[in-house]
Amino acid sequence: MNSKNLIIIISILLNLALTTYVYLKVNHLTDVYSNLSIGLQSDLVQLESAIEYQNENNWKEADNIIEKIEDVKESINYLLVTGKDTGLITKTQESDLWKLSSYFLNYPTYTGSSNIKLDSNNINELKELGDDLKSAGWEMNKGYSGDWESLSMKISTLIK
Repeated sequence: MNSKNLIIIISILLNLALTTYVYLKVNHLTDVYSNLSIGLQSDLVQLESAIEYQNENNWKEADNIIEKIEDVKESINYLLVTGKDTGLITKTQESDLWKLSSYFLNYPTYTGSSNIKLDSNNINELKELGDDLKSAGWEMNKGYSGDWESLSMKISTLIK
């Protein structure tokens, strides 16, 4: 009877330890995934800032904007893939990210060349993008939240 009780007690303690470990790992993954959304928002703020800078400097380094757009696209893709792989993304979050991804398909793509020439139509579209990013709340010296509700609202405002 003693050895049976000892085995039961050890089994219960091991189960508690494993449950605690899994719980902590899930919380850690959730925090990491939330930080990835902050990274996306940081890329959007940097894009707005780069557009503002180019606007003030006669679009002399337009390739910088295209690279920033590529950074945003990569962040969106990374969030989608990581969210699906970890099972942390909801259908609403996935939908928001796909909408944002589709939105950025309308802009010039980085081709690897550092000598990108934009016509006046492209420049006007990028200026409008900068204004839209500001309207959504992604601009320099303005805070942003890591929660998905805030991100979702900003995405909706941007793609209006």
